Amino acid sequence: MTKQLPKFKGLSWHRNQYYSFFVPIDWHKQDWPDGRSGVIYIPPADDPLTLLAVELRDLGLEINADDLDDLKAGFLAGIEELPECQLETHEHWVEGKLICLMAKYTFVEQDTRRKRWVRQFYHQTRQIAMTAQGSTCEAFDYWLPMFYEAMMTTRIHNTLPEPDAVMNLGI
Repeated sequence: MTKQLPKFKGLSWHRNQYYSFFVPIDWHKQDWPDGRSGVIYIPPADDPLTLLAVELRDLGLEINADDLDDLKAGFLAGIEELPECQLETHEHWVEGKLICLMAKYTFVEQDTRRKRWVRQFYHQTRQIAMTAQGSTCEAFDYWLPMFYEAMMTTRIHNTLPEPDAVMNLGI
């Protein structure tokens, strides 16, 4: 039996002053309901717990590679606090002044096992958390090709890219 995959219809470039990424053109964009800084995209299905979310926080202090051990410890501790958490993979890297922590894991919420992929970036004083979540592990696997596109085209920067700058991103 062939694995079902979502239909690819095209990409839109989400641009913010501090981050940018590509997202499927037919996903629904919304603000965080609690007013935090960032954006949420939901695929065109009646499944609001499957989503791609970005949260931007200014931490008020400069982050650098010397903070990596503390950042990793806090990142993993936060994940492991989730109910019935099963950490599948995690890694980290430093590229210039950019720090990235990444993890894929499952956890139980409302009696359902969910799956997440988080890429958390630290740049200057900002924390940019990108979360791809499936309402179930199966939903995550189904949407993974679309999640991958958004997560792996993410760029971190200090100024809003011009619309024609997409050609210069090396994507």
